[in-house]
Amino acid sequence: MKKNYLALLITFIVLTSIIALSAHALILHYFNPPVINIDPELNQVIGFIIRFAMVIGAILIYLLSKETWKNIKPFYSVILFAVLIMALTEQLFRSPMMEIVAGVPWAYQALSTIPSYISFLTLSLLIFLFLPVIARKNKFNLLKYIFFAALTTAILFFIRKLANDFLSPLLALVPQIDMTKLIHPPYGMDVMIPAYITFLEPTIACFVLFYLIKNNVGNFNTLSKGLIIGGLLILIHGGIYSLVQIAYSEGNILYRVFYYGQFLWEYLALGILTAYSFVLLGSSRHPQ
Repeated sequence: MKKNYLALLITFIVLTSIIALSAHALILHYFNPPVINIDPELNQVIGFIIRFAMVIGAILIYLLSKETWKNIKPFYSVILFAVLIMALTEQLFRSPMMEIVAGVPWAYQALSTIPSYISFLTLSLLIFLFLPVIARKNKFNLLKYIFFAALTTAILFFIRKLANDFLSPLLALVPQIDMTKLIHPPYGMDVMIPAYITFLEPTIACFVLFYLIKNNVGNFNTLSKGLIIGGLLILIHGGIYSLVQIAYSEGNILYRVFYYGQFLWEYLALGILTAYSFVLLGSSRHPQ
């Protein structure tokens, strides 16, 4: 029974990964992007909003799974939570690996990844230090959470800038990015195969996330659970940028929604397929 359950789990993870990534990969491969024009100054504001949304998403994930972390030593909780958020956002291994596959020198990419790791560890540490204090109050105070999220976002910006400044001299010593050697869409199989393999990272993390929060979303139906997971993924991935791209692009609105919403379809597909996978896994474990 255990072997069958494990085989089914692996099968569902692989199928979920393939279908969810295809929602984005096929659009990118077969369709042309609408013309888009965003003011660079607006991009800076959007960048802060995206990181603010990521922090909000991480806070929600912590609040929905906090009972789990109470049973783990604080040091390990901080590390494991950071790993979970990084895997969900594809920053643990997938993004750095795909940058290398696309032509970025590995030494340059390895050094460039350090600020990202530091940022996520800092985010996790701040959440575990201060959220339990905020959540301990009997009365839910939304303003406190918003203030904490905004302050955390500002701190992460500062930490990342410090890390980048510190690493700049080291980055100058390694081979630099050669723009002429970078691979651009449409991608061949040399990029698509690693892309599908590495997408197992956020898919596995999504299954872990669902397992951690399933008791707190137990009153919802399966589709609603999937949409909740998809919504969390959209938040922590900065998926709201898709809305900006849709708003500032040109052409038919339906085509703009279809094309620039590709990541939204990917995250929603990942969330919904994960939720239904758990239903099927539960049915296999407890047959009628």
